[in-house]
Amino acid sequence: MKIIGTKFCGHDSALCFIDTKKQNIFALSTERVTRIKHDSMDITPILETYQFPNLDCVAHSYSDFDDKGKDGELRKKMTITKDIEKTLRKIIEPKYIKDLSISRREKNSKIFKALFTKPGLFFSYYFHKYRRALTYESPKINRSAYVKYIRNCFSKNSITVNEIVFYDHHLCHAAPSYYLSPFSDEPAIALTIDGQGDGYFSKAFLFEKQDYKLIGSSKATYLGTSNWYKSIGRIYNYFTEAMDLRPNSDEGKVEALAAYGNADKEMLSDLKAATFINTEILGIDFHEDKLVKFYDTDYLKKCRLKVGDENFCATVQTYLEDTIVDYLNAISDIHPLKKLCLSGGVAANIIMSLNIYERTNFKEIYVLPPMGDDGLAIGSAILAALEHRQDLSWLQNYKMPYFGDSYGKKEVLETLKKFESIQYIDLGESWPDEAAKSVAKGNVCAFFQGKMEYGPRALGNRSIVASPIIKESRDKINSNIKKRPSYQPFCPSILEEERSRLFGKSFSHKHMAIAFRMKKKHAKSLPCAIHIDGTARPQFVEEKDNPTYYRYLKKLKEISGYGVSLNTSFNLHGRTIVRTPTDAIEDFIDCHLDELYIEGYKVVRV
Repeated sequence: MKIIGTKFCGHDSALCFIDTKKQNIFALSTERVTRIKHDSMDITPILETYQFPNLDCVAHSYSDFDDKGKDGELRKKMTITKDIEKTLRKIIEPKYIKDLSISRREKNSKIFKALFTKPGLFFSYYFHKYRRALTYESPKINRSAYVKYIRNCFSKNSITVNEIVFYDHHLCHAAPSYYLSPFSDEPAIALTIDGQGDGYFSKAFLFEKQDYKLIGSSKATYLGTSNWYKSIGRIYNYFTEAMDLRPNSDEGKVEALAAYGNADKEMLSDLKAATFINTEILGIDFHEDKLVKFYDTDYLKKCRLKVGDENFCATVQTYLEDTIVDYLNAISDIHPLKKLCLSGGVAANIIMSLNIYERTNFKEIYVLPPMGDDGLAIGSAILAALEHRQDLSWLQNYKMPYFGDSYGKKEVLETLKKFESIQYIDLGESWPDEAAKSVAKGNVCAFFQGKMEYGPRALGNRSIVASPIIKESRDKINSNIKKRPSYQPFCPSILEEERSRLFGKSFSHKHMAIAFRMKKKHAKSLPCAIHIDGTARPQFVEEKDNPTYYRYLKKLKEISGYGVSLNTSFNLHGRTIVRTPTDAIEDFIDCHLDELYIEGYKVVRV
């Protein structure tokens, strides 16, 4: 059976193709094709770039056609909004997200110029706006319009679709977190946490093989003002915005800065007083009258000024950790299991996951690598396959989320020849050893090999690597390459056989989605691999996971005594992780990377 699951449009739109007969999986977020970070465009750019067969089923990861949760996702107007966005992009022709982050005045100027240079697009833009203004909506109309829109997007790319189905948003988060976990044949709790989706910001499920049931839920009740919803994820969003950062993108910066401060007792007390565990429905709930001030950005900015940036961030981080730990302990009291699956955008919070590991009874934790909305595409595909009684046991063969595309040496060589400002040499199979020698000397290098990772973490195939021993590595990457704040930590890739040596308490985690506390004697030797709080966010690597990356780490251990490498995603500030050889070479040329290793070729600038 051939199935495509989708987060069809909106923040982190994505597609997952599953062929249950061939037991293949391919998954890609729209941003990797457009290079617009967290792209909200629908999946059309993916359909235009890749060839897919005719499909038995297309699944989408929302189901609230009544729009009771005020998501605005499954509305007829949303389909027209996407037509407007597509037309506007043809007018603006953005290359990166900065090209879309223009003023209204500049945008209107470009639209006006299109009247003379691209008149067809000009009239199309205003025609769609006129259509949207006159659109009438109801649940029945919304469903009909969305089905028609999805079918048209596929048919325009010569793909016929037999069936289109819609699933609950949070179930689409939870399903892949269980079925891709190491314990998908055992009972486990699957917890989702995000901003909101289908009217909820969290749901808890009990999974056992092919069966699952909802055991708890937390409503994202609309507060009737602006875009306010009762939600743990939304509270964190507003703290992020109050830090003059980008909500739904820069929450990791808040988490990182929190380690430098201490929670303000008064603010934390007020947040906790506004929040409680509802044991009747086994969910997180709020006292609305005590909550609303934390949605007022002006109020939050005054608090930030009063307590300082570090303490401000530490307050919301501590609130998140304590609330989720309390909630999971309440779940554990009723369902005393040891295995936990986490998903949803908030599950990207690494220190929250560490607190769960240290402060609850859950000792085996799997965080879905594409924990955000891109993971919904996999979830909806899995649910469609289960509904059609397809065997999915083969998913256990995929321990690593290398679900993207790959490029052969011939294709890479053809791309290298197009650039005059580089030199390259074919190192063949010796490239991991040569890369390790270079990194050990202090060079910062990029890797492009094999299938691209799915999700926000680079896991050795689209990575920037450096020595964690050399103190200058962190500053070099932050200031000259990634242009990130200096307080943001880097994740280390670590040989699995080094785990017990470096950490007192940990488990074999492969995806950089949870932190562990490194032993102090080794932390001193690996200053760039740990954060200010003494934690590291590791990818523990076994040879079966990624043989060439494993060889690189083994060579590093031979040279330096540690099988540890800094590993951050191969992208520049404001750009997405590289997808193609062209992306890789362009980003390499545009920054201060020392070397690029791409499918066995070593590349340097002329």
